[in-house]
Amino acid sequence: MKIRQAAIVDPEQNSAYVLPAIALSMFVFAYSVNFGPISILAFYGCWLLPFIIAPRVVLGRPGPVVLLLVIPIFFTLSMVWSDAAGTTLRAAIQYGITIFAGLVAARITSVGNLALGGTIGGAIVLLYSAVNGGYSYDYIDGDFAFNGAFSSKNQLGYFATLAILFSLSLVFIFRSHRAVHPFALATAALGAVLLWMSDSATSLLSAIAAFAAITFMGIVLNLAPALRRAIVFLVIGGTVVLGFASLRLGAFNALLGAFGRDTSLTGRTYLWSEAIVFGADRPILGLGYNAFWVHGRPAAEQLWQDFYITARTGFHFHNLLIETYVGLGLVGLALVVGLCILLFVMPLSAALGQGSVGSIMLFSGLAILFLVRSVAEVDFITPHTVGSFLVAFILLRLFDHNRDVRHALHLTKPSAKRRHPSLGAPQTVLE
Repeated sequence: MKIRQAAIVDPEQNSAYVLPAIALSMFVFAYSVNFGPISILAFYGCWLLPFIIAPRVVLGRPGPVVLLLVIPIFFTLSMVWSDAAGTTLRAAIQYGITIFAGLVAARITSVGNLALGGTIGGAIVLLYSAVNGGYSYDYIDGDFAFNGAFSSKNQLGYFATLAILFSLSLVFIFRSHRAVHPFALATAALGAVLLWMSDSATSLLSAIAAFAAITFMGIVLNLAPALRRAIVFLVIGGTVVLGFASLRLGAFNALLGAFGRDTSLTGRTYLWSEAIVFGADRPILGLGYNAFWVHGRPAAEQLWQDFYITARTGFHFHNLLIETYVGLGLVGLALVVGLCILLFVMPLSAALGQGSVGSIMLFSGLAILFLVRSVAEVDFITPHTVGSFLVAFILLRLFDHNRDVRHALHLTKPSAKRRHPSLGAPQTVLE
């Protein structure tokens, strides 16, 4: 049977391909540790096949693709100075493939299909945890909580949050068929229950921040472009001032108390201080990507013992920038800070320009989710994780969106209209 190329790479015709691919990816990101290399190879196959049969779809506008591959390339180069070169090379290649898969997905997947595939995948992930999961004692937070089929309650809360975001976006942002709404609402309800049961303060706070960002962006997108700029700058400035004032007045400690956490963030501040000391030994280029957490390194062994990580794997410094500093030094830190800035600025840039559409709301929510979580997690600098995949997806879509809007605006200028009288208003590109 011959399959048309468009059925795989054309966002308008490939729902039958990308929906299972997104759902499978979500499941692999959640449980690849449980199901092993076969699940990871299935993920690779889903996103490398479209590139093999139609490389121009991904490489047709190579500028942003190359820019977003700079970090995984640097991570790979760190094997040169890594004292665990094999570990660094393997992890960097896996991370690079994860990022590349996100870039391929961005070029062949409509945002509506991302939301629907994410909802399907999220529902499967959560149902699997609900059926096969249980409670465990968290030595960092010091309490029992439901962690599903994950090794950490924070991961369960993370995927529950993503499932809620994707499913509710189908109902309230995208023009999905009404037949999808009961499934989407049921997934959101299951996500809310498991988010609450996980007792993950990081997940709950990041979920609140994500929905606040979506709501704010929904209001902004309904305003005239000139008014959008004024409102955005006013709100961002006010938020910064309010944040500093709240810190001085003790609001942060009160917030921690409300979630049953202490000022040490249940041991994380100790972990961060130790990491900064370790990073100071090789501050410019670091130890090498993923080179710290290796068996036999005395500092890593001591931290595994201090935090009761008996498996001696799957642990990190619980902060994106600190983890980067230890592994990649100040150079790597500058690159990852740049990535974080893009993640914050690109949705705003799209919203402030003309031609913005409701998909910006979902992207804004996801971007804020990742940025808030970066204080306590390392979601998007690790291989085979949903954060690495989605950050690449979001940023490439936003780069393409802003480029297409600028191009459309150029063609609709008076001089362009005289040359091309058939051209109409600029079209939105994220539907």
